[in-house]
Amino acid sequence: MSSVLSGGDWAVILLYLLGVTGLGVVSRLRHRQDADEYLMAKRSMNWFVVALAVFATLFSTISFVSIPGEAYNFGLTMMAVALGQILFVPLGIWLFLRFFFAAPTFSAYEYLEKRYDRNCRRIAAVIFIMIRLFYTGGVFYAAAVIFESLAGWRPEATIVVIGLITLAYTFWGGIRAVILADVVQSAIIFLGIAAILFRLFQVTGFDVGGVLSFAGEHNRLFGTFAQSDFYRLNLHDRWNFWLLILVVVQIPLQTMCCDQLVIQRLLTSRSYHQAVRSTYANYLLSIPVVVMLYGIGLFLFFYYNGGGGELPAGLPGDKVLGFFITDELPAPLPGVIIVALLAALMSTVAGAVNSLVTVCFKDLVLTAKPELAGTPCEMLYCRVLTVFGGGGAILTALMMIVVGQGVRTTLLEVIGVWSNLWPILFVAFLYGVLSQRVSARAILWTMVIGGIVNLVVPYLMYYAVPEEMRWGFWYLGVPGVLLGLALPPLLSRFWPNRKNLDGLTLRTLRPDGRSAPPAPDRPLP
Repeated sequence: MSSVLSGGDWAVILLYLLGVTGLGVVSRLRHRQDADEYLMAKRSMNWFVVALAVFATLFSTISFVSIPGEAYNFGLTMMAVALGQILFVPLGIWLFLRFFFAAPTFSAYEYLEKRYDRNCRRIAAVIFIMIRLFYTGGVFYAAAVIFESLAGWRPEATIVVIGLITLAYTFWGGIRAVILADVVQSAIIFLGIAAILFRLFQVTGFDVGGVLSFAGEHNRLFGTFAQSDFYRLNLHDRWNFWLLILVVVQIPLQTMCCDQLVIQRLLTSRSYHQAVRSTYANYLLSIPVVVMLYGIGLFLFFYYNGGGGELPAGLPGDKVLGFFITDELPAPLPGVIIVALLAALMSTVAGAVNSLVTVCFKDLVLTAKPELAGTPCEMLYCRVLTVFGGGGAILTALMMIVVGQGVRTTLLEVIGVWSNLWPILFVAFLYGVLSQRVSARAILWTMVIGGIVNLVVPYLMYYAVPEEMRWGFWYLGVPGVLLGLALPPLLSRFWPNRKNLDGLTLRTLRPDGRSAPPAPDRPLP
């Protein structure tokens, strides 16, 4: 696409990159930085700004491309997952969010130390770091490949240049610059999606009824829900009703307790009630975006299979959007789309790096060296960890490109395997707020045993077996979850809880939502 980009396209791209870099500089000059400012923006952000930041952080370049590809290849079945999640957001807020505002908190895992002990906090922090570091490197690599096919950019150059620019504004401005950049990036993402959809309306003659009719004839709507096979419990299915229910329930609850990427942005809100607003607003903002992206997939399917457009032979469905952008959008719209993709990438990477720094410093460094708290060394550690976090993501992505296809595949699989550890963290938080009987030692061993199981099962039931024998990927984390739910009550019979839990469970939370004053540990009656 390098030959397609006009001077206007390049001007849009350069203006965007200069703008987000400037946000870091401005944030550094306008606000005196200490750890609270650098990591939490002094807890002063407006609720709607926080909602946009959460949206931009969770919306990656892969989402921009893969959702239309899913609709093109398989239809709208998975859209029900994205739309259904909002039904369980109130439950996630009620169960978990209030505990992070009961006292000044920097990370989700501080709660685990209060509820259990410091070892539980540390092991949960390490698991989060591994999940997010591999994820961020994988997102970077996948985005670089997308930019290579769209714009002709060498992946190595994309990773290094975009990575260093993202690292620069994160390094200088901290989370305030990251959140403000996320607001700009959200607007650009909306604009890019709207531009693509409008052009698709034009080339299909604004024939929405014809598009939907054609999609229905080719099983690209919700016809899957009318098929009896969709309701069978088969571990080898790519997707079925039971997996849909599992994901719809699991993701919002999981996000609201153990994903520091989201929790940290919510903690920058001025109050718990503003964080609740931000949470609902984020999901409400996501709904039209998801609908538009799935609509893009359906319009592409109609245009290239019945509406007169022609595709190169053998082009897979997840690359059709890229071909449409290069073939059908007039300048400077290709530049706008490139900027939207860059915005999705940079917001994800910046958010991940910022959350990694917070967890490394607050949950690992300060728990080992509490004497550093409140000293000038805090900012030095935060900046050094920012460099290491961003550098780690860049190096992971570069390794996937430089070393070879076999290693890239292995690392992408590792990303998937580590993602199966999210439910193990979720179980620790779930028992934390629901049970007064579950002890720290029981949860610690549950995280260790459940984590091992969820690392081994994917290898045994997915990567080490023929394709026709593989479990559906979402099922791979189920054994660890079932074990994680069963072990804590059982192990707590041998290691009962002796810790005072005032203000740390739903039953002991004060009416004002705050923790009770510290009291000595005592056995439960």
